[in-house]
Formats: sequence, C-alpha cells, structure tokens
Amino acid sequence: MTAPAGRLDRLRAEPLADLAAPLAVAQQRLMVIMLLFMLVTAVIAGRLVQLGLFPAAGRTGATAATGPRGPILDRNGVALATTVKLWAVAVNPRHVLGDKNRLAEELARLMPERSADAYRRILFGRSAFAYLRRPASPDLARAVNALGEPGMELLSEPRRLFPQGSLGGHLLGYSQDVADAKGRTEVTGIGVERYFDDRLRAGKPLQLTVDARVQAAVESEIARRMAETSAVGGAGVVMDVDTGEVLALASLPSINPNVPLRAQADIPNKATLSTYELGSTFKMLTFANAIENGVLPDMSQRIDVARTLRVGGYTIHDDEPMHRSITVPEVMTYSSNIGTALIADQLGGERIRRFFDTLGFNSRTSIELRERGLPQVPKYWARTTVMTTAYGHGIAVTPLHLAEAYAALANGGMWHPATLIPRDPRQPVPGHRIVSPATSARMRQLMRLVVLQGTGTNANAVGLRVGGKTGTAEKVAGRGYNKNANITTFSGAFPMDHPRYAVLVMLDDARPSKATFGFKTAGWMAAPLAKRIIARIGPLLGVRPELGRDIDVSDLMPLILEKKAPGKNEIE
Repeated sequence: MTAPAGRLDRLRAEPLADLAAPLAVAQQRLMVIMLLFMLVTAVIAGRLVQLGLFPAAGRTGATAATGPRGPILDRNGVALATTVKLWAVAVNPRHVLGDKNRLAEELARLMPERSADAYRRILFGRSAFAYLRRPASPDLARAVNALGEPGMELLSEPRRLFPQGSLGGHLLGYSQDVADAKGRTEVTGIGVERYFDDRLRAGKPLQLTVDARVQAAVESEIARRMAETSAVGGAGVVMDVDTGEVLALASLPSINPNVPLRAQADIPNKATLSTYELGSTFKMLTFANAIENGVLPDMSQRIDVARTLRVGGYTIHDDEPMHRSITVPEVMTYSSNIGTALIADQLGGERIRRFFDTLGFNSRTSIELRERGLPQVPKYWARTTVMTTAYGHGIAVTPLHLAEAYAALANGGMWHPATLIPRDPRQPVPGHRIVSPATSARMRQLMRLVVLQGTGTNANAVGLRVGGKTGTAEKVAGRGYNKNANITTFSGAFPMDHPRYAVLVMLDDARPSKATFGFKTAGWMAAPLAKRIIARIGPLLGVRPELGRDIDVSDLMPLILEKKAPGKNEIE
C-alpha cells in the first residue's frame, strides 16, 4: 500500500530536523572561536602598532629598548661609545645538583673577590638567583662552564662601552633606568647619552661634530696645565666659527662613563653648566659694541686713564697705571679697566644689555646637552654695573657662551649657536648678525694686537696667527669674592687673517708656580695653555704654520706708543 504523498514528505524531513539543532550549535561555537581569534589578532596587531608608533608605551618615564643601543661616533667615524655583549656569571641555588660546599670552594678559586664562606651563604640561602660576576671574561665563563654544574648560569648581556675611556666623559655622559619605590622606571643620566636617549635606544647611530684627536689634545693640555698650577679644574672649547660645530668640549676633572658613576655624580660640566665671571675677555665685546654704535669712530682718539675712576662708591683702577691718556688700541692691548669703563659709560646700559642679549647671554645655550647653565646677568643697570660688566665683573656666563661670542666677532659678525650635530651643507646655518663685517674686521685686528703686543703674547703659537684676549677675575665665593682664587681665561680664534676656529680655555683657581714664573694672571696661566693647544690642533685641522703670512695691523701699530708684557700683579 502506498503512503500518501504528505506523509512521505514528513518522513523525509524528520532526519533533517534531527540534525538541525546540532548543526546550529556547531555553527555558534565556530563563530565564537572565529570571533575570539579575530579579537586576539586585533589586540596583537594593535599592540605592535602602538609599540611602533609610540615606543615609550607601557613604561613610565623611560623608552622601551628595541635592540642594541646605537653607537656614538666622532666626525671622522671613530667610536666614542658602543654596545658589546659580555658574559655574566650567575647561580640558581635551587638547581644545584652537586655538593654545594665543594662548589663554594671552586667558586672562591675562580672568583676570589668573595670567600668560600660567602659563596656558601649564597648557595644555601633562600634566593633563587644571584649574580656572581658581571661582566665576566670569556676565560672565566669557560672555566665556570667546565664545572658542569646545572645550577651555574652563563648569561650574555649587552654593556655600554666607551673605547676612549674618560675622553669626553662629560660630553658623552651616560643614561640608565632607575626604578622608584613604586616600581616605576625613570631615565636618568647626563651628556649626549641622556640627551639622545630615545634615538640611541632605537639602535640608531649618532655622529657628532667632535674630533676625537682635537678633544684629546685639549683635555691632555688642560690636565697638564692643571698639574703645573695646582688648578682645581679647567674647561676648553674649540668650535668652527662659520658653522658653530663644536670640535672639542672639555671639562676637567673628567668622568669615566666605563666605571660606576656614583662617586662622579657631583663633578659638573664646567664648559656648559658652570657660570663664571670671565674678566677682561668681555672687553672685546664692549669694544665691538662701541665700534658698531659709533662710540669709537677713530682708533687714534685718546682716553684719559691717568687717574682712578670713582663711581657710586666703587673704585675702578688699573694695577699698572699708564699716568697719561692712551689710544683706543692701547686700552685693549694694555687691558685698561679705566679706559674700558669710560667707553662703556658712553655706550650706556640699554645698548650694553641689548648687545648681551644678541649674544645669547639672556638664556641657556642650545647645545645638545641637558647640562646648560643660565647666565647671571644684572637686573638693574646702574652706572657702576654698566662700567664693571664692560670688563667682565658682575656678569657670569658659561665658557661656551663666550666661545660663541668670540666666534661671531671673528667670522664677519654672524652669531651661530654651538652644536654637536653636523650641519646639513644644503641648509643655511642658523644664526643672526651681531656686528657689521667692518666691525668684525677691526676686532680681528685688535685680537691679533693683544697677542702680538699685549697681555696675550704667551698665546702666540708660531705661524698660526692667533688672536684673542686674556681675562682674570677673582672667583665668586658666596655673596662676595675670594681674593686668593682667580678664574683665568683666554678666548680667541685662529688664523686671524682668515679665522676658522674659535678657542677658549679656562683654569679654575690656578696657583702661581715655577711654570708661570710666579705670576697669577691669565697672561701667564691661560695664554700659554691656549698656545700649546693651538700648536697641536692647527696641523690636525689643516691650518699649516706660515711665518710669512699674517693679518694686516699696520694702521694700528703706530698708535701703540709703549710696549709692555703682562705684569706680575696685573688684574684684567
């Protein structure tokens, strides 16, 4: 008997109905799994994008490391800082299978900085991990491995290495992560390592304008002079006058980034952070300002310095009085405080303040370091202030500030900010004009005269046409001055017929000695130091000594009526 058609349809549909529910459940589970997979994939992808765009994400105050720290190179490709892999010896006491007493004896033999008892305390202690030597030499690593003890661990660790030792210690500095009490990580450090921390952590190389050969010459000569004069410190700057590129930036005592820095943390960068009253080196700035503003239109005009100058209860004097009126070149050559003060009085406080502002004395330098000192500039420009700042008293700047100013006086009148990063030759050098080319030309003559005839004769490196100015100032102590301690400085440039490099050297509390013939001023302290440095670095930088070549000062020479060398008690 044949079943009705409707019943047959129901019979055929019944098995399908039985399968529908399980299939729906399976589809739902599959969808959930797919959604979870997509969600996990999206989270991972998002995290990768986050790390790529914001490498500091996930850390507090520190930048996540993405590989070996980038190297730092000098302008010629010499490695100043690099990252190497070194061994570290550690132990996991819980994994030690052998005799711990015997292992302690073996470790004391291989690493005698600890006793066997000290190693036993580590091995029998509760700690699950302890470093025993980091870094460790490859020979020690092989010897520890030969012990065959599973509990001993050899770890390969990256370590920052400064191949030149303490050379440029303050300049290069260091960077390290420090965890606070709440476990948050902050970056601390100094120098280029700290300033360019993000770039270096990303593994990117960093090339500086510094020339390791020039840096070594400056540091070694400053150290030598400090030893000769028992100075407590010194600083030196060498920079390209046309670009502001710094070839050497020295501060002594130096630091060695290869060793623990805790004991060196209080040693300041004297070139960029510490500020000083730099004495008569400021006279060049006063003269440039006065010539530019028409206060000194004629070099033959005379200034009466026969008597001391009494202003506002303050007496300005020259330690070796001339007892007559002197010409403008003589004021500079003989480093007359009275003559310079009278010139500044004609300039007035407003023009002096504005000129100092154009030189950057109202702010920190823009050098690529965090250690940048803020100049101490007078807030109230009384007549006494106007006169004393004209010869470098009552105003304090960093040595780098002054080096930037002298570079501008020598290069044609353009001020350029100092930099540690090479300039792009396709881009204009940043800067601004402070004096006209004509004023700059006159300043080059005056700087050369000081070295030929005045207080800077001891800086006259043969054939290199050095020009500049000495400066001696009593060291600031609290709210007053220490009459027994001087800051002695020479700031200048070479070769003066076509200046290429500005050079500044400073000594902190240098003492009269046999090497200075018993004299205590900059003409005997700092000028010979500048001569040694320039004589060493000139040939390195392509400036050959030429005896038959010099800047023309013939129009000024007849105006210098008397010649004298720096005196024993001269205060500049």
